[in-house]
Amino acid sequence: MAHAIALVLILLMASSSCSVPCLALAKDASAPQQQQEWKPRQPVKQQPLVIGYSHNPKGDKVLQAIGHGVSVVCWSFLHLDVDDQDPPNPIIRTDLDLSAIKAVRDAAGKDVLHMAAIGGWNGPHPPPGFSGAQWAQTFVDFNKQNGYIFDGLDWDLEGHDDRTAPTSAFTLDTLDVMADMSKALKEQHGYIVSMAPAESYLDVLAPDHQFSLDLNRFPRWWEKTDRQVVKVDTFSHAGRQCYAYVIHRAGINSFDWVSLQLYESFSRFAYETTVVAERDGENVISAQMDAMRRRAVAGFDGFDVELPNYGRVRIQVPPWKLVFGFANGWADGTKVVTVERRALNRLFVRLKTAGVMFWTIEEEGKNGFVDFF
Repeated sequence: MAHAIALVLILLMASSSCSVPCLALAKDASAPQQQQEWKPRQPVKQQPLVIGYSHNPKGDKVLQAIGHGVSVVCWSFLHLDVDDQDPPNPIIRTDLDLSAIKAVRDAAGKDVLHMAAIGGWNGPHPPPGFSGAQWAQTFVDFNKQNGYIFDGLDWDLEGHDDRTAPTSAFTLDTLDVMADMSKALKEQHGYIVSMAPAESYLDVLAPDHQFSLDLNRFPRWWEKTDRQVVKVDTFSHAGRQCYAYVIHRAGINSFDWVSLQLYESFSRFAYETTVVAERDGENVISAQMDAMRRRAVAGFDGFDVELPNYGRVRIQVPPWKLVFGFANGWADGTKVVTVERRALNRLFVRLKTAGVMFWTIEEEGKNGFVDFF
């Protein structure tokens, strides 16, 4: 637990300029009941984000994680779906116990933000036929019906194990919905909006301007000398800048933060900090710290992507919106990197990025690994 407190204190001291959610409800107690209106929590400029994902509101790990410094819980997962009416209507579907989430929210108090994470690996993509504005209103209505338990929405749409599945690729319609729904939730309804792309879905260090809707691509950094490592594992799914389209269409200001999944299987980050670092005889901590520094600088400087319907555009993710996402107890050190705590300590003191994210709260401390925080 001392490690948890130490890292959070470092983050608090280092991130004086980042913009993160203020966790307060705006209500006029003197107004008549029918005129009271719930307002989503709004950004402040005080503390860094410490984000954890969870799918189990009934266990005790979420409240423990909050006690250790987690300030944002992304509840995974919810899905955009349709009902069985004719014609069908857009709905929000989830297997999560919403009453249990409300109990956690009440117990955690006003200083914790609760996000609805949409998607997940092997998860469904939005059905066609509805605009982003319609989906935004559907989410707002759903949240109201369930006692305003969510302060915002977090995009986690990804691919599928089955290469023949429709969700092994994005469609432009899906990306349009993601962008337009985000913009509507932010501008019209005041919600917190975030995204958590796998690194290949938003590669700030890409050497070219390529874009693809395909989520089944072979991890490009492992294609040559280390291709066999990926083939032996049998998991070879990667994208190419698909989330850049969403950022460009919606605008970076539609998103409060962007959590870059450095724990993507066989990511560029994994290749640089394991294969390349070992080949060059570089210290692991230095390699990880330098890799994160280069990503923060590249996001700030911007990178070009050739997007359908828009041509070549410049994408920027400034450090005050950039969150690095890490694995914890389940990381194997090859397919998924185990990040050294000392690398994180040095990183946030120097770069002042928006915070950190980890997957998942339920696997914290698993398999003999120390707790991430």
